[in-house]
Amino acid sequence: MNRHIDVALVLWNPDVIQLVSHVLCRRKLVSTGLEPSEGLDRISDLIASSGAPVIVFDLEPPYARSSAVLAQLLSRFIDRSFVMTCADPLLATKATPWLSAHRLFQKPYETAEIADTVCSMFRLHSYRASSFVM
Repeated sequence: MNRHIDVALVLWNPDVIQLVSHVLCRRKLVSTGLEPSEGLDRISDLIASSGAPVIVFDLEPPYARSSAVLAQLLSRFIDRSFVMTCADPLLATKATPWLSAHRLFQKPYETAEIADTVCSMFRLHSYRASSFVM
């Protein structure tokens, strides 16, 4: 990718990707996205090629399957921050107990709340990155 990307969106429904992108753009963050149905390889390629330090990932039922994809992404991109969304956080954590260690935004979620979290993670990542520059 030729342009700078702050946030990679892996969300269901192009309209949701567009809405979240718009909300983030108002916060001066550039985002790009795709649907989880495009598969692990395409998602990994998007994250790697964009260099986005923050990823918003939408889990889907059955949560064990989509959280397995998330686990692979978390282990591959250990230097990135992830924000997770899902329709039913209780069901997701019941199916995959390790998710309870993460905050899960429940749909329909408040876009301002997600934007606040994403902005905080982006600022933290930027601060950490600037701390290592000599």
